Amino acid sequence: MILPLFRRELRSCLFPTFIIVAVVILYAGVIIGMYDPELGESLALMRDAMPELFAAFGMANQGTTLLEFMANYLYGFLLVALPLVLVAVLASRLVARHLERGSISYLLAQPVGRTRLMLSQAGVLVSCLVLLVAVLTACELACAQTLFPGELDVSDLVAVNAATFCLWLFLSGACWAGACSLPNVSAARWAGVALCTLFILVQMLSGIGDELSWLGDVTPLALFDPLGVASGEAGALAGAAVLGISGAAFFALGTAVFARRDLSV
Repeated sequence: MILPLFRRELRSCLFPTFIIVAVVILYAGVIIGMYDPELGESLALMRDAMPELFAAFGMANQGTTLLEFMANYLYGFLLVALPLVLVAVLASRLVARHLERGSISYLLAQPVGRTRLMLSQAGVLVSCLVLLVAVLTACELACAQTLFPGELDVSDLVAVNAATFCLWLFLSGACWAGACSLPNVSAARWAGVALCTLFILVQMLSGIGDELSWLGDVTPLALFDPLGVASGEAGALAGAAVLGISGAAFFALGTAVFARRDLSV
């Protein structure tokens, strides 16, 4: 890793990271605050009136505990889609923008290898995700302890957020591999994001009706089971591990391909 480059790129990526962090904190606080019997009855009525819509966004089951409520309304869609927006912005900023503007030639002119260069860039992306999951966990614990003392088990939440981070690592790895591997800048910027968006859309379609329920098993998102992780289920833990390992493999693949590419700079 090249520390001066890491620090400079990290500073440039903090602004979009803080925007997503603020939005995620806002949604987390609102949803935790909605864990109320009266609001729960209102949500149940809305869910009964629009079951397909709620199922499409992963909100079919309200749950009986605070963690189940959060998993249903927060982790089913919002904590998948919003971090993907951040990943798309950062992957573009760290790789595609340098290729598009030609500034990659300046970076490659330095006495460092391409692998070290891209590991520094990848480290920035992963660090931003670590910041996001750390702030999210602290916010959730603070809100839960303030509004509903004793309702949220700390170890269960940490396990769920660790699995969520594994999912983010997979999504970011897919975007990173596309950004590093594809010769066309536009394709490099959007191919990985489009693939991950397709996964989300397919997962949403699987909740619309029984006829399409099988679609929920054909995307990698099926491996993400936050409540299963909180319960210590072996399958859910293995699924989270597979997502994390796959994400790391995508990062390694993208970095290796970039190190051997012919660049017109």
